[in-house]
Amino acid sequence: MPVKSDGVRLGPIVAGVAGVLAIGLAAWLFWPSSDAGESSNTASTTPTTTEKPADTEAQAKLQRLLPPGYPSNSCKQADPPKDALAQVDCTQNADTDGPPSATYTLVRDKAALQAAFDGVTRATAVVNCPGHIQSPGPWRRNATPQQVSGTLVCGLQQSRPTLAWTDDIVLLLAVVRADDKGPTLDQLYAWWSSHS
Repeated sequence: MPVKSDGVRLGPIVAGVAGVLAIGLAAWLFWPSSDAGESSNTASTTPTTTEKPADTEAQAKLQRLLPPGYPSNSCKQADPPKDALAQVDCTQNADTDGPPSATYTLVRDKAALQAAFDGVTRATAVVNCPGHIQSPGPWRRNATPQQVSGTLVCGLQQSRPTLAWTDDIVLLLAVVRADDKGPTLDQLYAWWSSHS
């Protein structure tokens, strides 16, 4: 071993200094830089979005399923709820006694359709539909009266006449509402009947 002139051995000292330098170098190489730390902190504090991207195909299908009488741009895309593919909120339907507001929702499957309809029914003070029609109850298209097309409910939401129905074949839930100026439940039901 090399020996200094004053009798101190340099070997262990050199080995110790080399070990400390090797540990320091390894720590420097593998320790995240302050920039990486800042960016990872920024990424972790950025809120994640839970909105699902719009399904453009489902949105286009939903637009085609809307009843007639809606002027262009009267129905706006809305964020669909859980288990739904697309949803639109509509303003005044121009047909006679058409609803001033409506929501149309396209859902994934029959279970989701039933759950969504049940939610609307719970939020509605249910009454029989005009003509003493059971509510909620099955409805049939005028063109195919022997085949059940879905379920219809009539009632009041915040004292305003409301109709909601499902179209089981296309998995559509529709909710149409009157406002303070009308239409009445009878008029809203007549509008719906003319489009079913």
